[in-house]
Amino acid sequence: MIKPARAKREKFAERINELIAAERPLRELAGNLSRVAKYAIDEANSLSLERVEVRLPRLPKKLDGFRVIHLSDIHHSPFTSLDHIRRAVKVANRLKPDMFVLTGDYVSHEREYIEPVAEVLGGLKAEFGVHACLGNHDHWTDAPLVVSAFRQSGINMLVNEGQRFEARGAAFWLAGVDDHMVGETDLPAAMKGSFPDEFKLLLAHNPIIFRQAVRRGIDLTLSGHTHGGQVRVRTRTPKDRLIPRRRLSAGLHRRKDSHIYITRGIGTVVLPVRYQCPPEISLLELKAE
Repeated sequence: MIKPARAKREKFAERINELIAAERPLRELAGNLSRVAKYAIDEANSLSLERVEVRLPRLPKKLDGFRVIHLSDIHHSPFTSLDHIRRAVKVANRLKPDMFVLTGDYVSHEREYIEPVAEVLGGLKAEFGVHACLGNHDHWTDAPLVVSAFRQSGINMLVNEGQRFEARGAAFWLAGVDDHMVGETDLPAAMKGSFPDEFKLLLAHNPIIFRQAVRRGIDLTLSGHTHGGQVRVRTRTPKDRLIPRRRLSAGLHRRKDSHIYITRGIGTVVLPVRYQCPPEISLLELKAE
């Protein structure tokens, strides 16, 4: 008499042999992989608009409805073309925000891509300007050249510094920190000169800074770095996921009275693909709560 466990193993082995022997399943598998690969390459060259309302208790009443477009992780390289970046700039300008912010990783590794991307991003136009911080890839390439090229393009590059920003008869503290991965972040320096009770907006490439931001009473942090995962394999339950998601990988999050918005970014790294995680233009409407 064959034991039940042995019978199951034999049945399973027979099924594997049938699949290996059959040509049709293998052809279907190859076809599915080809379709997924094409979809992932096409998605990397797409653009998605995310409209997000952020309610902020300390936002000055005169700035209720202030609209900020957040772009990050441009990664101009052989994988992310200037045409793709120009499309993002064109769409973003059509939305006519009050301000643009950029949160790092404008190139991937090659210095020759810095000045062209700075020139294209210099085409962003808003009443209250374009403001930016550095990312880890900018340091791994040539951070001083990134800062110089962006400033020459009219972009306000904030490197561990802040300023009192005035708009519509109101004021708030606008700051940017250098990158965390290369050990250059100095949040106290970026907050030097700010008032304890005023609204504070922080640009920081890496969202890992959010804990510090909460402790320092920063109202809104804008970050990138994660690409939202870049490739998302959706499963029925969290336990089925092959790769665990980061707790703060994309979207709007809140702790106490501090908020962070993490964009999926525009470009790609490692592979020129995105899957179920399209490039993002983030339009944030700030509301005085």
